[in-house]
Amino acid sequence: MTDLSSFKELEARISDILHLGYATSILAWDMRTYMPKQGIMQRGTALSILQKLIHDKFTNPKMGELLKASKSIPNLTPAQIRELELFERDYLRETKVPTDLVGEISKKSSTMERIWVTAKQKSDFSMIKKDLQEMVNLLKKRAEFIDPSRAAWDVLADEYEPNVSADQITAFFNPVRDGTIKLIKKYRVAIEDCHDVPNPSLLDAPATKAQLMQVNDLILDFLQLDRNRIRVDETEHPFTSGMLDDVRITTHYLTGQPMASFTSLMHEAGHGMYDMNLPRDAKFTLRGQHMSMGIHESQSRFVENIIGKNPVFLKYIFPKLQKIIPPFAAFNTTEFIRALNSIQPTKIRIYADEVTYSLHIILRFEMERDLFSGKITVDELPQVWNEKMEKYLQQEIQSDAEGVLQDTHWYAGLFGYFPDYALGNLYNSQMLHIMEHQIPDWEEQLSQGKFGAIKQWLIKNVHQVGNMYDPLPFIEKLSGEPLNPHYFLDYAEMKFGKIFEF
Repeated sequence: MTDLSSFKELEARISDILHLGYATSILAWDMRTYMPKQGIMQRGTALSILQKLIHDKFTNPKMGELLKASKSIPNLTPAQIRELELFERDYLRETKVPTDLVGEISKKSSTMERIWVTAKQKSDFSMIKKDLQEMVNLLKKRAEFIDPSRAAWDVLADEYEPNVSADQITAFFNPVRDGTIKLIKKYRVAIEDCHDVPNPSLLDAPATKAQLMQVNDLILDFLQLDRNRIRVDETEHPFTSGMLDDVRITTHYLTGQPMASFTSLMHEAGHGMYDMNLPRDAKFTLRGQHMSMGIHESQSRFVENIIGKNPVFLKYIFPKLQKIIPPFAAFNTTEFIRALNSIQPTKIRIYADEVTYSLHIILRFEMERDLFSGKITVDELPQVWNEKMEKYLQQEIQSDAEGVLQDTHWYAGLFGYFPDYALGNLYNSQMLHIMEHQIPDWEEQLSQGKFGAIKQWLIKNVHQVGNMYDPLPFIEKLSGEPLNPHYFLDYAEMKFGKIFEF
């Protein structure tokens, strides 16, 4: 009989670490929702202690011994082999980086985020330029310690999207960038002489918080989310945390923009649905977690865009919204669909529509890639940003606040994260291509307010897979071909071509 004692002990220790991570996420959720403002310092201390405890437990030499012993066990199952692969990847990453460097990066991140707030308020990149250069240097050191054989940016991005290189992402993003720019031009030509120009301002209707909470209920009921396992609370910046039987969705109530609240909750509910349906037989194991940030974004944007902004769904839901939000009674379904799906290039990423959003991400990715490869410098970031915004989105940037300072990610040291937002679009459009063949009447069901078959397809084919594969091999296994960015372009061309008749 095979002795699995070392593997079982390792698995038990990993479970303890993941439970601590879960507890940390709930404390962080509480900090952003209900915690008294005066409690921020002691909560910060508590979170810091928990994070240090997690790091110490993860990098304990005993974990390395158990890993080595477990790898020598014969006839491990595929799930057990995957668990060891995932742990070894994380363990080697964490143990290779000196503790002093980890502390230095953490301290620099905390300092920079405070400076960034002021720099953005004053719209002055020069205030933070020196600190950003220091952060880039620190992250290059981190990457060098982890894997000197790989490009620094690839090593950093690996923490968010495993085994996807900058070269691969470039090959995925280039056709999306060029195809999206062409699609925007088609849209402009189509509506240039049209008397029925979409009017997004129709959606800026007054609504009370109580009414928006009724909209929340409408969404949760449609998505069939178990209220005993999920809850919705209010925060300044929406996010989702927790897993399985304890998932926390947050939203921000925009009483002058009810559909902004609607789409935001649909997005977060997509995240929540994924977290609720991770494989229960692998709970609190590494293989039972989500696959990557890109796959997570694919699920949130699937629910927000492919479902939530789908014309057939909007025809179903609009009469219900009209009953909750009286000003919506002043216009018809067609006006509503066109307003919610209008293509309007904007300077600000978080306000971007479904089509132009990817260009905001591609711009940031290209700058990160070129910064870490030495093609551009920190000093050049504002200029390069402004040039790319003009080239891709025809937007003239007037200030650093609406340009290079608009997002917090770089100033928190989160280089390598941005591509996941656009990769999610590519992943879910290829998933949709497969689902359409397996559920050919999915839109007919959607038009009747039936989400069950679509939800079960996502649960079976995405959520229940957990982290058994890296994202690119998973997409190939699911669809029978490598990731193909043209599925996203085909989806966008067909959807918006129908709505705006081009």
